[in-house]
Amino acid sequence: MLTCRRVPGRQRGQALTEFALVAPILFLLLFGVIQLGLLFGSQNGLVNGVREAARRAVTYRVNDASLMDAGIRAAVCTAVAGELDAQLSRALPGFDALRLHQAVTYHWEQNPGAASADERYFLYVQVEASYDHPLYVPLVGIVFDALDGSSDNAFTLRASEQMRVENPSLALGTTPPDCPAT
Repeated sequence: MLTCRRVPGRQRGQALTEFALVAPILFLLLFGVIQLGLLFGSQNGLVNGVREAARRAVTYRVNDASLMDAGIRAAVCTAVAGELDAQLSRALPGFDALRLHQAVTYHWEQNPGAASADERYFLYVQVEASYDHPLYVPLVGIVFDALDGSSDNAFTLRASEQMRVENPSLALGTTPPDCPAT
């Protein structure tokens, strides 16, 4: 009668083969989680930076004369852009100001509880920003790069915030100029 005997040491090759089959999937999942963590952290930083920039923008009181004054408008735009850059440089790892696109706009809104004709309208500021966050993990970056619709090895993060400007009443016909978009 024939009997099979096990040869010692033949099981080690099987574990190596299983590891070779499973390791790429595990590493892709691990690096995918790392890349998502970086993106979520940067999105939180962008939202906080935009909120702080909007808070900075509403501190400037706007009246009919200052709406059209280019010097005052430039000071407001510079202060808001500086606040956003300062917030993002602290919050985003590897922040690059050239990847940031921002816009500050002023809009009229009707005041439903107006007591007089002078208080029928109010002004609010809207700060919008988008940041092309670089993708650091090469293979996972290919998947995330396709999700935002552009193939530039970056994932576009967006945030927007609007706040009411506490202001004296303005003439309705006055159109507030916006900060130049960057």
